[in-house]
Amino acid sequence: RQAFLNRFSIEKSSLFASTSTDKAVDTEKQTVAVSALEKLRAKQQAELKETERLLNSIVNGDDDSVKDDNAPASIAASLAAGKDYGFVSRSEGATIKQQGGGNIPGYGPPSNIWSLGTEQFQRNWNAIRGEYTDESDINLTPTQKELRSKLKDLTLNSTAIWERETAHGPIEAPLVIKIPYIFLCYMLDVVFEGRYVFSRFFLLETVARMPYFSYITMLHLYETLGFWRRSSDIKRIHFAEEWNEYHHLLIMESLGGDQTWWVRFVAQHSAIVYYVVLCHLWAISPTLAYKFSDLLETHAVNTYGQLLDENEEKLKELPPSMAAVEYYTIGASDPFFGEYQTTALSSGGEIRSPGYNMKTLYDVFTAIRADEGDHVSTMKACLDPNVAVNSASLEKKILFGTALVAGVAYFVSTGEILDIDGATLESAGEVLDDGAASTPMVEAAIAAAAGFAQKFVQDEEEGDLAAMSIDLVEAGAIGTALTAVKEGVLKFLEYIFASFV
Repeated sequence: RQAFLNRFSIEKSSLFASTSTDKAVDTEKQTVAVSALEKLRAKQQAELKETERLLNSIVNGDDDSVKDDNAPASIAASLAAGKDYGFVSRSEGATIKQQGGGNIPGYGPPSNIWSLGTEQFQRNWNAIRGEYTDESDINLTPTQKELRSKLKDLTLNSTAIWERETAHGPIEAPLVIKIPYIFLCYMLDVVFEGRYVFSRFFLLETVARMPYFSYITMLHLYETLGFWRRSSDIKRIHFAEEWNEYHHLLIMESLGGDQTWWVRFVAQHSAIVYYVVLCHLWAISPTLAYKFSDLLETHAVNTYGQLLDENEEKLKELPPSMAAVEYYTIGASDPFFGEYQTTALSSGGEIRSPGYNMKTLYDVFTAIRADEGDHVSTMKACLDPNVAVNSASLEKKILFGTALVAGVAYFVSTGEILDIDGATLESAGEVLDDGAASTPMVEAAIAAAAGFAQKFVQDEEEGDLAAMSIDLVEAGAIGTALTAVKEGVLKFLEYIFASFV
């Protein structure tokens, strides 16, 4: 081991002579590595604390606390507040008998498109005639009947929505997107004026999912054709946005938004047309495609805002649906939950967790309006070349990358390994055993760090990370073999991960 360290010291002197004599540079690299590791550890500790809070809320929560407006907010209280309004979704598609097989009893892939299409056509034809022959009658409880009658009392003034829309000035957009936007709003605000409120929202949320689907489609196509790959991480954000809109849709279905056949017909066919149009619009101009979504999401914010102001007292008397509390409480543990909250990430704020205090429909639609506001901010960020649109998971990747590059840089400069608290181990031998301590492995580890640093130079061209990465790349270290690279990197990663335990 000592012979290895002596040999490594000689090689290090020849490769990194300029940095080994500069203690200030070593200290700077150490500071960068420690800072990145501390930030990453803080995030992981926050996530662990959130998980523990969720467990404690469910295990120790008191169902009676939901009846007390002054009771502390908790996941258990929100879950206890949820009610089943007794609606059966008319939009969920394939039944168990239409599944095409699979290894899990009661679950499998759907059958062919002809079979599914025929069944769905027959169901909708029965619906047009006022029949639902394939569904058993639902016996509503007195509570469910009362809740449904209260839902019908909710109102939504389309004129007031447009007053909100134009309060900050006229709508500014090219005619190529302004005309279809106004037409879509006409369908939402004029056709549904005076009708069941949640039917309007069902159409809105069905259509609102399509932009993100089209963006992912086109980004994937651009990657496949070799046109563009630098926006690949944004696909995750767009999927998180689509996943969020999907659960908004489930909430509207749980409140009876899809019960009328013509509402489903208009919503589903509009969504298909919207998807095709947006794919072509993206091909012509991604900027116009993002701008169109910006307009639509802004309209959604104004619509939900009008609902809350116009029906505040009524909504506060209604409990949240089960679909709402499940998504905003249990669903908050999903890695995609909060990925669309890019504004909170860029501003250094915390991810919203509305499920801790969701006792009424007013709380539900307040959370939905906030979600739509996050979508607006993300679309605006996608239009701004000076704004980095990063998700929470991408930030973790950057933090870990910073720690990895800075840690290896400090290692090759000093021969010491950083501890998680900023201290250094006695020597590299505490991590590298005799069998692994070989010159090819060290060179490969250095080369891996250099390659990793080069990638970060492309993505992060400012700050200490870029300067440190350039130092590594300019060192000119080249790996000797793929196996050696894997050994070296895995050893270093093993130490990094061990530090978090």
